[in-house]
Amino acid sequence: MKRIFLTILNLLLISWTAIEAQETVTDSIAESDLPATLQEVVVKAPLVRREADRIVLNVAADPLSANKNAQELLKTAPGVWATEDALSIYGQGGTTVYIDDRKVNMSGNRLMTYLKTIRSSSIASIEIIPQAGAEYSADSSGGIIRINLKRNRVDGLNGSAGLNVTAGKYKQWVNPFVSLGLHSGRWTVNLNGSANGSPSDRYLNREETTNSELALAMTGTSRHKMKAIQGNVSLGIFYDPTKKDKIGIQFDYNPETTRTTVLSVTETQGYGANGSTHGTYADTERFHNFNIAFNWSHTTDDKGSLLKLISNYTFRTSSVKEDNIMRLSYSPVDSVYNTDNLNRYNVYVTELSFRKVFNPDWNLNAGVKYTFNDVSNRSFHSYLKDGAWIPDIWYDFDTSYDENIAGLYVTANGRAGRWKFKAGLRGEYSATGGGLPTGRRFDVFPNVNISYSIRDGGDYTVALGYYRYIRRPSFNSLNPVVRQISDYTYTVGDPNLTPGFTDALSLDFVLAGKFIVAAGYSMTDGPIRQMFKSNPDYPERLYLTWENEGSDRNAFVHGNGSVNITEWWNLYSSLTYVLTSQKLSREGPYETSGYLQLVAATTFRLPGGFNLTMNCFYNSGMRIGNIKVFPILNLNPTLQKQFGRHWSVSAGVENMLQRKNRIRTSSSGYDRLSCSRSYVEAKVGVTCRFDSGKGFRTPKIERNTDNSRFSKE
Repeated sequence: MKRIFLTILNLLLISWTAIEAQETVTDSIAESDLPATLQEVVVKAPLVRREADRIVLNVAADPLSANKNAQELLKTAPGVWATEDALSIYGQGGTTVYIDDRKVNMSGNRLMTYLKTIRSSSIASIEIIPQAGAEYSADSSGGIIRINLKRNRVDGLNGSAGLNVTAGKYKQWVNPFVSLGLHSGRWTVNLNGSANGSPSDRYLNREETTNSELALAMTGTSRHKMKAIQGNVSLGIFYDPTKKDKIGIQFDYNPETTRTTVLSVTETQGYGANGSTHGTYADTERFHNFNIAFNWSHTTDDKGSLLKLISNYTFRTSSVKEDNIMRLSYSPVDSVYNTDNLNRYNVYVTELSFRKVFNPDWNLNAGVKYTFNDVSNRSFHSYLKDGAWIPDIWYDFDTSYDENIAGLYVTANGRAGRWKFKAGLRGEYSATGGGLPTGRRFDVFPNVNISYSIRDGGDYTVALGYYRYIRRPSFNSLNPVVRQISDYTYTVGDPNLTPGFTDALSLDFVLAGKFIVAAGYSMTDGPIRQMFKSNPDYPERLYLTWENEGSDRNAFVHGNGSVNITEWWNLYSSLTYVLTSQKLSREGPYETSGYLQLVAATTFRLPGGFNLTMNCFYNSGMRIGNIKVFPILNLNPTLQKQFGRHWSVSAGVENMLQRKNRIRTSSSGYDRLSCSRSYVEAKVGVTCRFDSGKGFRTPKIERNTDNSRFSKE
C-alpha cells in the first residue's frame, strides 16, 4: 500500500511543475470545419470539473479526443476502465451508460460496439458518477456514465455512416453503422442502425486439473469457433406541441444469432480412470430485444421547474438449442443429448417526477417509480438411446416468477458560495413470487455529497460522499439452466440468490482541472459473486455459478491526469489499486488480496495531420470468490487522420502483446488452471459525416429500465 501511495504522489509531483504553464485559458473549442488534429487543441477551460456528485470531462478541451469515438474516449476518462467487452468505474462493474438522458439498454460487447458509432466531434462532455444518487434505481451499484451530445437546434439534416473492421488469424468482425437526424419546426426524427457480424471468431482453451489426494491428473484442450450477427435499429420521433411541453417516443429492436461449436479432448490419468474423453458441443443462440420508451415533460414556470413522465416497456426473448456428444474411451456407450432452453422477459417501468427550481442555486426533486418484471425460464432435455430420442424429465424445468418494485425518492441540490450540496433519500418496496422464493421487503437508501471549490473557477476541488445501494441478482444468474462448455466445465444459475447491500464512502480531489486523486471504502453484506463449485456426484465436474458470499470489505485509491509534454506530445495515465477482503461464508475468515489497474495513453501529432495514439492496459492478478485471475497486459496503437470536414479514417492493432488469459480455481480437492490466448488483430475504421443546412442536437428520450438485470455478469 505504501508503494502505491508513493507512486501516485510522485506522479502528481512530477506533473505539478507543468500545471501553471498548462493553465493557458481559451474558450472551449466549438465544432470546426478544419481537420480535427492534436495541433488545433488549445486547452483553455478546465479539462475536468467536479460537481457535488460527479466528475465532468470537457471533451472539447481534451487533447486526446480528436478523431475518436465514445468507446475510445471512455478508455481515458477519469476513473473509468473500458475494454472491448467490459466497463467499470474505480474497479466496480455493472456501470450504466446514458446518452443525453437516454439509458442504453445494452451491456458487454454489444454496448461497447454501439459506443464505437458515436464520434467525439459530436460529444460535448462526459459525466462520471461513481455512485448513483437517490434519483436513480437503488441497484445502480456500478455507477453512471452520462454522454452529453453537442447542442444546436437549427433546422436541417445531419448524420454519419461508417464501417469498422477487425481482422486477425483467429478473429474477424465487421461493424457497419449509420445515423440520420432530421429536424423541421417542432418535429425531429432520428434513425440509427448498426450491425456487428463475425464470419469466424476462434480461440483455443487448455485446462489442467489435479487432485493430489486421488493422484489424479486431467489435461484438456477445447477448440471454440463462433459465428455471430448482431443488429441494432433505433427510431425516435419527437414533437414540441408548445414551448413548455415536449413529447418523445422511441423504438429499438436488437436481434442476434450466434452459432458456437466446441471440440474438446481430455486425457485422464490416475485413480483407475485412465483414458480419454472426446466431446462435441454445438449450440445456436437466438436473441430478440424490443423496447419502446415514451416521455412527456411540462415546464411549470419560467425558472425551469419540470413535471416529467417516463414509461418504458421491454420485451426480450432468447433461446438456446444445444446438440452435444461425449465419447469415453473406457465406456462402450456414448452420451448423446440435446437441450432446448427458452427464456422470456417482460419489463414495464413507469416514473413520474417533479423538479422544483427555487433559484439558479437551489432545486428540489421528487418522484415515484414502479417496475414490474415478468420472467419465464424453461429448459427441455432429451438423450439418444437405441436410435430414439428419449425425454429426460429429470433435468427439465419450467419456472416463472415476477417482481414488483415500487420506489419513492426525493433529492435536494444546492450551492452556497464555493460549496455544492446534494442529498437524497430513496425508499423501495419489493415483492417476489412464483418460481423464486417468495419475499417482501422495504429498504431505505440515503446518499449525501458535498464538494468545496478551493479556488474560484472550480479547478481545485475536494468532494466527500456517502451512499447506500442494493445489488439485485441479474436475470441470467437466477436462471437454473445447465450448459456444458467443455468436457468437465459447466455453467448454471442459482434461483436462491438474494440481494446484496452496500454502504460506501468516497473522497476525491481535483487539481488544476486536470488531475484527480480519489479514495473510497465500502462494506457489502451478502455480495453476489461468481464461483466454481463441484458436482457432489461427479466432483471432477466444475460448475461456474453465482453465490451470496458472507461479506466484502473494499478500499481503493486512484489517481489520474493528463500532461502536455510538448505541443505535439500528450500523456494520460490512470492508476487504481483495490484492496479487498472477502468472507466466502458468514462463518468463515476474511481473505485479503489486492489488485492494480493501470491505463496509460500517449498521443503524438505527426506530419500531415496524423495522430498516433498508444494505449496500454494492465490488470494485475485478482481474486473473485474462489477464482484467481492472472495478470493481463495489453498494448493497442492507433493511427488516425481526418480528411476535410466529412471523412475520418483510423487504423490500429489490438492485442499487440498477444496476452494470455488464465484463471485458477479450487473446489472439493480439485485444482483447475484454464488458459487461452488473445492473438494480434488489425482494426480499420472509416466514418463519413454529412449535413444539409446546420446541425442540430438530437432530442433526448429518457429510459428507466434497470438494464443491469439483463447483464451476464
